[in-house]
Amino acid sequence: MLAFQVLASFIVIVFLAPAIEYAVVKPRAERHALPCRWMLDTLCSIVAYGGWLGATGSIPIAIIMTFTLMIVTVVASNIKFRVLGEPLLFSDVVVARSFLQHPKFYLFSIPLAGRIAVLVIAIMAPLLLWIYSSVAVLPHLLGMGMMLLGSLALWLCPPQKLAPTPDITRDVGRLGLPGSLIIYWRQWRASDDLPPPPILQGRPAYDTIMIVQCESFADPAQLGLPADIPLPDMPGLKRAYEIASRRGPLCVSGFGAYTMRSEYGVIFGQEETELGFRRYDPFLTAAHERAHAIGNRLENVGYRSTFVHPHDLRFYNRATLMPAMGFSRLVNPGPHAPTPGMPYFGDVALGQTMADMMQSVATPSLFYTVTMENHGPWPSGQNGQSPLDHYLRHVQNSDRMLLNLIEDMSAKDFRALLVFFGDHRPSIPGIVMPSDRRDVPYVVISFPLDDKAGQQAPVSLTPAQLNHLIIQMSVRIQP
Repeated sequence: MLAFQVLASFIVIVFLAPAIEYAVVKPRAERHALPCRWMLDTLCSIVAYGGWLGATGSIPIAIIMTFTLMIVTVVASNIKFRVLGEPLLFSDVVVARSFLQHPKFYLFSIPLAGRIAVLVIAIMAPLLLWIYSSVAVLPHLLGMGMMLLGSLALWLCPPQKLAPTPDITRDVGRLGLPGSLIIYWRQWRASDDLPPPPILQGRPAYDTIMIVQCESFADPAQLGLPADIPLPDMPGLKRAYEIASRRGPLCVSGFGAYTMRSEYGVIFGQEETELGFRRYDPFLTAAHERAHAIGNRLENVGYRSTFVHPHDLRFYNRATLMPAMGFSRLVNPGPHAPTPGMPYFGDVALGQTMADMMQSVATPSLFYTVTMENHGPWPSGQNGQSPLDHYLRHVQNSDRMLLNLIEDMSAKDFRALLVFFGDHRPSIPGIVMPSDRRDVPYVVISFPLDDKAGQQAPVSLTPAQLNHLIIQMSVRIQP
């Protein structure tokens, strides 16, 4: 019996688990990379098997859980790849906490069969561990030894050689899913902080700067919707294009999620190429880059900064990070009672809140707000409406917010800068799916308006370049 269990363990670790990973995970593998990928898959399986054996002392449980862990990881990665266009990343570990706090943000993307499987595993795994765990000392010691040896072997794999630059689509094919998670995590840990930027000199060019990061905002005409879908009117975006000092596509890297990448780029002004392996979730290391934050930089020339977000400020650790980034005041509008038609704080109401706050300031001020109304999931089947119908209704409210802000700021007798942009395109299964086209609109409008506004051709910018433009326009150099 023991010999059979040892043989079964060898087959699972060396053949079955790597074969499942290679055959199923997306994007598809590169054939010439198979030896390296197989080695990393095997080492990761040894670590997982040793961990389960060390914890339970049971070979059958270690076999079952090692195989199950590989399947769950691969399936989760494939679901993410289908919805967002990216496989699992080492940085997605932090999503576990967000999942427990706000599960509705994530459950919609998991098929019903997957939810049932997760529930069964969550119930059965503790029962199996409790019932079949062994009190014999030797299996526990053997498992711990295997885990340590496997971890040592993984640590000896040179991450700089295996993944010198970040390219997760390429490296999942070369290194496998578990291998890319480990190698990318090690490269992330070895990343260096960037040197601080030069201190800004000058004085405020505006009385008020309003930056609006609009959740999932995109021009419906640019989403490639089916021809039989009537496109909604977007008078706010149209008016913004007519009077903008600068406008065009904002080239973001995320699709359907990863708000923090766009947010980080606009606040910190760092290109993803500069961030290296920190690009996938730059908020994890944002505290190390606080000198680059727009709030801290503009504070040197006299602006007072406020961060406004009508949702849980614990997301991306904003409650702690934003004060360190120079936002001396955090505002959480609400409370809002969720309804099926308006699950989050509405954008029109948020725009009014921002307009009211502008009235109450007496010193040059920067307001940065992140909206919520367009956040998925968008319900289906309610009142005969599809998820796309719900999205288009909400995005029209965002457009109305933009138009209201333009009208309000045009009527005021002060110098103001309005920056409005989407953080990423929406992911609507079967309608708006991941592709290489990921840009969203941005507009930069200077008040009072001048005759040259709206005459420039559209200019493509990255979020970091938008940061540089805002800072350039916001500071008047002392003569």
